[in-house]
Amino acid sequence: MRDYHVITVTASGKYCSIARQSVCLVFALMLVSACGSVSLYQKIVLDTPSRHVQNGMQFLNMNKIDTAMLEFNRAIDLNSEYSPAYMGLGLAYGRLGDFKTAYQYMEKSRMKAAGHEQQAAAADGWMQLDRMKKTP
Repeated sequence: MRDYHVITVTASGKYCSIARQSVCLVFALMLVSACGSVSLYQKIVLDTPSRHVQNGMQFLNMNKIDTAMLEFNRAIDLNSEYSPAYMGLGLAYGRLGDFKTAYQYMEKSRMKAAGHEQQAAAADGWMQLDRMKKTP
């Protein structure tokens, strides 16, 4: 049996075998798809309500309240039923001294709490807010 090689002429006038073109094409596709999947993976892992709430709580601890509020609001944009995001906003408004708004968000957190863990977190948020209000 004979092996046949197809030779093509590129736009620049150079000769190139189909085998070489195929290898280059496969390599280029692997490179592009690998880059895309890493970005998609990072977006899926990093752009979640729980991640944004976690980031927001860290910003609150650093007293970066505006940035924390952005994180909590992004969590709500991703899942409007995610109770911890409302608790975070309640704590942020409490830090700003706006206790009326803070308690409104705490109530939303309590109402949207799904499961024992979120219910406990919402109750803890209420207690933190109460302590904040009592501390000058």
